[in-house]
Amino acid sequence: MNQFEKIQQLTGNLPPFFPTEKVQLQNAFNRVLQEDVIADLNMPPFNKSAMDGYACRLEDIANELEVLEVINAGKIASVKIGKNQCVKIMTGAAVPPECDCVFMVEDAEELHGNKVRCTNLNTMKNICYLGEDYKKGDILLKKGALINVPQMAVLAGAGYAEVWVSKRPKVTVIATGSELVSPSETPKPGQIRNSNSSQVVTQLRKMNLEVVAELTLVDDYELLTKSFKKALESSDFVVFTGGASVGDFDFIPEILKEQGFKIYWDHTGIKPGNPMTFSEKDGKFVFGLSGNPVSSFVQFELIAKPVICKLLGSNYTPLRVKTRMNFTYQRKNANRLAIIPVVIDSAGAISEIPFHGSAHINALAFANALLEVPLGDSTIQNNEFAYVRPL
Repeated sequence: MNQFEKIQQLTGNLPPFFPTEKVQLQNAFNRVLQEDVIADLNMPPFNKSAMDGYACRLEDIANELEVLEVINAGKIASVKIGKNQCVKIMTGAAVPPECDCVFMVEDAEELHGNKVRCTNLNTMKNICYLGEDYKKGDILLKKGALINVPQMAVLAGAGYAEVWVSKRPKVTVIATGSELVSPSETPKPGQIRNSNSSQVVTQLRKMNLEVVAELTLVDDYELLTKSFKKALESSDFVVFTGGASVGDFDFIPEILKEQGFKIYWDHTGIKPGNPMTFSEKDGKFVFGLSGNPVSSFVQFELIAKPVICKLLGSNYTPLRVKTRMNFTYQRKNANRLAIIPVVIDSAGAISEIPFHGSAHINALAFANALLEVPLGDSTIQNNEFAYVRPL
């Protein structure tokens, strides 16, 4: 088992940690559901018309039909439909119980004397039947689901005006590095703008987590320790970027050990993004991500995000698809799982984009997927199949 697989196994064994709270439906988007959602009625609750047309008995479909009335959505028939009779019906309206067919307006020929004829004797029945989508008592969403746009509609349709969800963790992001300056500054020789913070904060907010503080600190052991302790007072998670490697000024692993944190791992087995820590103490969780923006992006998406979701009680599983290579990928060193920014093109194939390594953040701006090159593989040939993770 390689290092990345070990991390995945450890992540899978993490127990849910964060408590639950009840929120209004309008505030439930992008939260983790903490109850099974049960249908309180059948859907549809009646046989309904799938389109605008005429409801009749299928045995009368070849005959001239008398139109008795028009049924709009939200109304029901006021008359009984007999032989060679029909009603004009709108999409979503209840089909009269005597009718077992709805033929489309486009297939209707209007005749004299308020009569109509179906011109397509092979018409579909065009009825959505009672309970066809789900039945009363069915589980519509399971505990642990991430509430996205479709789930919001399901919750509303099931009458969930309030929903039990995981509480939103509070997060502090600390970018470390004496070379960092703010995006508004022009870097002097030896300096670079801090792009990591904006990236990581956005990734966290995309998960609907509450970022309570965003700091940029120089590589000073005492300052980092003091700031870290203060961050723990107001946050459930602290996310460091930079300082997680083994350089002379990479202090994060040492600070974590000094403060008594249990370190689950200190490297990932991924390229780019091998140095990374995840640790915990007394219900406080810390990620130490790389200082290189592509590395930290990959570490967050492949590792930190699944960990956070697991701690929130989510059943999140990242999407991986296998598709065809549109170029040949080669590398010299195959001792780690490689993650490469690529494009899934309009034909569904994996196309190459320029990528120069862990600091080449511009490559991610043009990518829509990450290519996985397995440990030990130095080449993936054109037209071979490989796994990608859509972004």
